Amino acid sequence: MEYHRALLHVNDRTGLIVMTSIFFLTGIFAVSLRFYSRRLSKVPLGLDDWFALSSLFFVLALNGIFLSGVIQGAITGHSIVLNNWPQPSALEVLVQKYKYAFQTTEKIAFGLIKTSILLLWKRMLSPIRSFQLLCWVMIGIVAAWSISFFFATLFQCGTHWDWNWAPIGFFLTECTDTLNMLTVFCGTDVLTDFVIMLMPVPIIWKLKMSVKKKIGVTSVFMVGIFTIGAGVARTYIYLVTSYDKEDNLDFIADFTLFILWSEIEVNVAMIVCCMPVFGPVLGQCRDTLYRRFGRSKDGEFGLLGPSTSESTNDGKTRLASFSASNRSYPHYE
Repeated sequence: MEYHRALLHVNDRTGLIVMTSIFFLTGIFAVSLRFYSRRLSKVPLGLDDWFALSSLFFVLALNGIFLSGVIQGAITGHSIVLNNWPQPSALEVLVQKYKYAFQTTEKIAFGLIKTSILLLWKRMLSPIRSFQLLCWVMIGIVAAWSISFFFATLFQCGTHWDWNWAPIGFFLTECTDTLNMLTVFCGTDVLTDFVIMLMPVPIIWKLKMSVKKKIGVTSVFMVGIFTIGAGVARTYIYLVTSYDKEDNLDFIADFTLFILWSEIEVNVAMIVCCMPVFGPVLGQCRDTLYRRFGRSKDGEFGLLGPSTSESTNDGKTRLASFSASNRSYPHYE
């Protein structure tokens, strides 16, 4: 029995403008807070920080593309459907232009964010050689994944650039099989996020820590589940709108749903990328609250808090409890 699912359309243009404006601010704030945390903890900036900063520019570019599309009506617009097929129109051509710009740029943005997280994992668990090797392997996979899908999208119509924003009927017949290409991209995007999120967890549970602290540390690494959730939602939307055209004939409305979840995913990923580094800032906020309300520091802040660590001359931070097999592992935040 065939599966049929008609998706609801998104028509709230004002709401999307507000959402995108908030994403602009949160992205800039997250990266700024990341660099401020480095300054507080007196830890030198690393490749993970610079990759996060680089990815911010691409995320802001995606936000600009999305916001412009909403303002011009390409996003939240609707196709003219006749004889069970969307008819060519000036709006459809505009939508195709925004789709091409967004989907080309997002490949680089996702690649930089994933690489930043892997470099952070690598820097946090630097003495564990097997984990270092695993990080480098994943960095290579992510780089190949990002670059290959970027060029596949860039040249999806060869060098016939104007075909990229041709009417959808012409585009689907004359250009690369984008349906299957985007299906593979969405699936591998979620898969790589899942692998990256789980990579440090087995190591954490082998360390000599209390169960309470292990749970706390694991939760820091598991914040990526928010990105995975957005990625799964985007994949579901794409599969339904692409392979159930009987119930989803409005190409522009379907495009709005897909690009909306892409926009949510990339911005959530940007924030998640920076969250594990916020420990010093959270520790400073904690200390401020303690002083204001006259409370004593009756416990450690946790893995990310400055009260659990001691600075070393090489710019790294070591945790007394972050050890396994009688060997101390340095942790730089």
